[in-house]
Amino acid sequence: MAKINLSHNLLGCRFDNWLRLKRSNPITDKKQARLITAVTFVLGLPALLEWLIFYIPIRRTKVKEGPVYIVGYWRSGTTFLQNLLTRDPQFGWFDPVKTVTFSNCILLKHMLAKIQKRLLKGARPMDNLEYELDLPMEEVFAQATISTQAISHMLVFPDGGNGAKYMATAFIDEQDEEKQREWRKAYDYILRKVTWLYHGRPLLLKSPENTCRIAELKRCYPKAKFINIYRNPYKVIMSTINMFTKEMELLSLNEPAPREVIEDLSIELFEHIYRKAFVELYDIPEEDRIDIKYEDFCRNPEGYVKQIYTHLGLGGFEEAKPYFEKYLESQKDYQKNTFTLDPVLRDKINSRLGFYFEQYGYEMITE
Repeated sequence: MAKINLSHNLLGCRFDNWLRLKRSNPITDKKQARLITAVTFVLGLPALLEWLIFYIPIRRTKVKEGPVYIVGYWRSGTTFLQNLLTRDPQFGWFDPVKTVTFSNCILLKHMLAKIQKRLLKGARPMDNLEYELDLPMEEVFAQATISTQAISHMLVFPDGGNGAKYMATAFIDEQDEEKQREWRKAYDYILRKVTWLYHGRPLLLKSPENTCRIAELKRCYPKAKFINIYRNPYKVIMSTINMFTKEMELLSLNEPAPREVIEDLSIELFEHIYRKAFVELYDIPEEDRIDIKYEDFCRNPEGYVKQIYTHLGLGGFEEAKPYFEKYLESQKDYQKNTFTLDPVLRDKINSRLGFYFEQYGYEMITE
């Protein structure tokens, strides 16, 4: 019998959105689904009350400066970089309460913080990091609680691989107009709400799927800036496969995708994202973007953070430097996962991602 997951990412879903997802997907884990239904129903009334009280001031809020986006594929170092940069108090960001329980993050924030502090322990299966209430999460998980247009739903409804329909939601400009409107409305609302909560501070955001919608984000937020962190594709793909596999085991409400399907989806998604990103990223002004090589960044994170601030004109590096140093000191003993490259997987990567090797100068392994 499957074990109930008390830290499931849809437990904070808005009740009406959960019902939409439930209606449109097959569900085999009935016990977990019943828990989600019960919790979202109980949270539904305070969520509605919060929306009624704060909707007008939130809608009047403007996302004026930024946001500053960290882009890059899953497992490219985006989490480490965001954790570090959000130590700078000039930025706002999505913490676990504002993310997983987005619709209740004002009226119930203190109660939810206490609950999440206990439940999120050990809830990050793909690496040796922990979710902490004072560290950021991907804003897509907040959007996923109020919209069906979120790639993270692929982990909950993989349906043996057919859940790839949610993979397509990352490429928002390739969707029909109705889906685009739903995405824009939900995404803009979550950014306005968190901007309001931070009294207008610029937001520092990281969701890997933003890598393939840079042009759309730049249209919506003309002052947005982008930090593109890239990494050896063999390590990225192997780590992503591990992440998707473990997250599906924890979160899926129907049949998880087989290993081979996850491998193929990870490579296909990587290719699709970067073929798009290489057009859109380098089409925006140079002063609004910067490339960071993960391997170099890990050797000298503080130096590269200073370079980021200087190039993007962010300001405040010296004031934030003690916060950066404190975080880096806390991570000095962190151990990365290691994986062995299977020859079959290597050949799949080589056959699809040659353009990425060429763009960033990584050596392709052939034997």
